Amino acid sequence: MSKRFPVFLFLAVLCAGAAAQTVNWANDVAPILYDHCVKCHRDGGIGHFSLVGYNNAYLFRNSIRYMTETRQMPPWKADPAYRHFAGENVLSDAEIQTIQDWVASGAHAGDLAQAPADPVFPGGSEIGTPDLVLHTPPHTMKATQDEYRCFVVPAGLTQTAFLRGLEIIPGNHQAVHHVLVFEDLSGQARTLDQQTPEAGYVSFGGIGVPGARLVGAWVPGSRPRLLPPFMGIKLNAGADLVFQVHFPASAYGMSEVSTVNLFFTPTNQGIREVSMAPLLNHVAPSLQNGPLFIPANSVKTFHARFTSPIDGSMIAVAPHMHLIGKSIECFGVDPAGDTIPLIRIPEWDFHWQGNYTFQKVQKIPQGSKLHAFATYDNTSNNPNNPSSPPKNVSLGEATTDEMMLVYFLYMSYQNGDENIVLDSTLLTTAIPGVVDNGQLAGLRVFPNPATGQFFVEYELKQPTGLMASILDQNGRVLKIFALRRDAAPGIYREETTAADLPPGVYLVQIQTTDGGMLSKKFIRTNP
Repeated sequence: MSKRFPVFLFLAVLCAGAAAQTVNWANDVAPILYDHCVKCHRDGGIGHFSLVGYNNAYLFRNSIRYMTETRQMPPWKADPAYRHFAGENVLSDAEIQTIQDWVASGAHAGDLAQAPADPVFPGGSEIGTPDLVLHTPPHTMKATQDEYRCFVVPAGLTQTAFLRGLEIIPGNHQAVHHVLVFEDLSGQARTLDQQTPEAGYVSFGGIGVPGARLVGAWVPGSRPRLLPPFMGIKLNAGADLVFQVHFPASAYGMSEVSTVNLFFTPTNQGIREVSMAPLLNHVAPSLQNGPLFIPANSVKTFHARFTSPIDGSMIAVAPHMHLIGKSIECFGVDPAGDTIPLIRIPEWDFHWQGNYTFQKVQKIPQGSKLHAFATYDNTSNNPNNPSSPPKNVSLGEATTDEMMLVYFLYMSYQNGDENIVLDSTLLTTAIPGVVDNGQLAGLRVFPNPATGQFFVEYELKQPTGLMASILDQNGRVLKIFALRRDAAPGIYREETTAADLPPGVYLVQIQTTDGGMLSKKFIRTNP
């Protein structure tokens, strides 16, 4: 036995090596990179280099292997073992092993004719064509300390609009720490701006206007997402939008203009109004063991709490800390004592923050207690500590200060909200009707496939409002072909056309205002 074992071991190594050599870019690696990496790593993306095409992947093959096997890339910080989110971007163990085998075996191209087509990205926006594009005024950072400059930009709205999505694209990522967007109806921000000779005015903390309302934000690493077409954050006619841009001290001498893309609901009828607020935060009464102060050479954990006064429907969660933050966990406990996991980030990274959208709307019953526990490491063992040796750190808005905020995107609960799907991947399973609260039935699409005119038939069992739409495979609404505010029970047949769509696979979706949803795949073919 002792003489034969090395032979078997040798053969096993040979077989493993032969298997690794079969891995190539065209068939095995390109699909992984194109699914997970090139949204950032492309020409014009926020990644520092492109991974589109074999030549680029080969050039950076060792970096790809190292960053994926250490799970630094893709930069998804929420723990998938705790809770899944829409748009989750995590490599499986098998995908990581495929990349390792590809590099180890020589990073072969394979048959490039079999490779997936290079992805095409629209210019200017990641999520579609915006309804309104605004820009902050040009600004050159002249302060030697962190600066919070508020730019006042009239939205130009002549009637109420509901914001489905807000995409902020800094012109200089090195110059912008974060951007908060407020709505001001009073005109006071405009007056403050007029009192300064340069564009904008400086305001530390808020924007210096009582009653101003937070309607959006951008932080490093955040990616834009669209709310369902029947949800939105209300924007009032005649309002000013105030963009509070945090320029860190390191941005001295840099110039910057940010682009702001706004996406509105297709109609103002039957819209569920959405709010944004840091329900868990770093001041009393939320902070339970304040003040937020981390002495030099110490590790401290802080606890924030909030009791929900109503039944709420949570859409998204966004924790926020600064450089010495190490981890944060947020959960709820309902009146029955059951735990509602919301988010856990075990390895906080200031440079990859995000707004995490739940896969389905999360109900928070009245009386539920929300909790957040955040840990800070103000020692020399923390490689992200900005001070060497460590210095005392307290609450503040400078980059070297600290914060503890958990923002929530939420609305008042309505029956069936927990069935509203926010993650389009849940709609592309083998079961066409994914969510149904008993109000919808019998969804038919015919003819299917189609080249031009086709029909969508469905049954309403109760009075409701609804929207019928066509989505692409990424869950983006391409067009709405029926809107009914007060539809009576009965069988409905809607007529629409596929002639304005390129050939491909789409999703026909019927969604009611109180959470019902049916969907079916639809194929558009060439004539």
